[in-house]
Amino acid sequence: MKKTSHFFWICLIIFTQFVGSVLLLDTQNAFAQLQSEFGQSLLERKPETPETDSAELTIDSHLSNTFNNHIEFGLSVDPYTSGLAGEEDSQLEGMINRFGVNLLGDLPITDKLRLKLQYAPQVENYTGADGKLNEFDAFSDVFSTEVSFQPVANLPPLVTSHQLQRFVRSSNVYNNTDRQFGLRFGRVLEYNLRLHRFDDEDSRREDFLLVGSTNHKMTARLQFGILKQILGKLEYGIERSSYQTNLNNLILGITGLDDNERRNDWRHIGSAKLIQVAMDRLVFQEEVNLFLNRSNVDFFNFLSTEVAASSFYRFETGRWLRLRFSRLWVLFEGRQIPDEIGNILEDAPNRRDTQIGANVQLNWELNPYLTLNADYQVTQNRTNEVDPLLDFLNYTQTIATVTLRGQY
Repeated sequence: MKKTSHFFWICLIIFTQFVGSVLLLDTQNAFAQLQSEFGQSLLERKPETPETDSAELTIDSHLSNTFNNHIEFGLSVDPYTSGLAGEEDSQLEGMINRFGVNLLGDLPITDKLRLKLQYAPQVENYTGADGKLNEFDAFSDVFSTEVSFQPVANLPPLVTSHQLQRFVRSSNVYNNTDRQFGLRFGRVLEYNLRLHRFDDEDSRREDFLLVGSTNHKMTARLQFGILKQILGKLEYGIERSSYQTNLNNLILGITGLDDNERRNDWRHIGSAKLIQVAMDRLVFQEEVNLFLNRSNVDFFNFLSTEVAASSFYRFETGRWLRLRFSRLWVLFEGRQIPDEIGNILEDAPNRRDTQIGANVQLNWELNPYLTLNADYQVTQNRTNEVDPLLDFLNYTQTIATVTLRGQY
């Protein structure tokens, strides 16, 4: 039982490390779109289209290969849901191969009303040593609908959206459905409702990652110019999350939740960016990102602060290079570090993690229909935990991805 208890403590810390890095991951995932962000108006005003504008169908496909020396599934690697249980190292090295297709239809109904439909299926294949990770092979498909209404040409459109994602792994304990509803006014104001549900909502889960949730999020953005070549961007979001209650008693004991008590979080997400256009081809960006989580469970209270600097160089249309360097601090306010014999003293320090990251991304358009993208990122995490059992929190993660995209 002692070994199992240690195991779950480790997994819970891995999980909250994952949560504390959400802001960083969201920022990294947005890099592929940043090349169009520089100078983009928050109001999303577009050139007026004639009433005879015809419907348009776009077909994209992508094939990617990712090497990751630190694949992490948090609590998902536990005795009840995974054949990986008992592994001494819960961070595993492996390859992730993905193939997906994106079908996008743009239908102008009138000069003020447009309809967009999207369907994006994707297959994921995990490969690890000795056949490990095969149970995480997955298929997902996303269907989204977006209706845009712009009654006044000088104002941004009012957009409503609905997205439904179905996610199925080889091990069906992970099967889930993610439904999102959105309403936004250009890019200035945005509201999203997310309903995340697993197929099995009755079993007593060992894992917060396998428990459904309901999220409400409101985001406001402001963009302004400084002189002629500096652009400032401010963003603030507030999110309310409520989780399902089908948790194992051991997890309830560790976190301090009562049986059938819900975990409810308030999240405050802030971002400030300065963008400088040095020349037509070269752009610099500095940013500060804050992520504050407040929960009815002290175990999940934390503050994440990130500072980053990046540069973007465009060789020519469709061919660019991006560099980004970041430093992230995470303070887990609800967790104090025990002494050598396992006691938590009154003045014990809180757990603190520090991450240093670097990312380089190259996008090279081979022809109008085919693009090659290479992405390399390295992250070093260091913690002030002194227990040798938690030394795995001091790690260096390397992720290298090569993606081939086709557009027709």
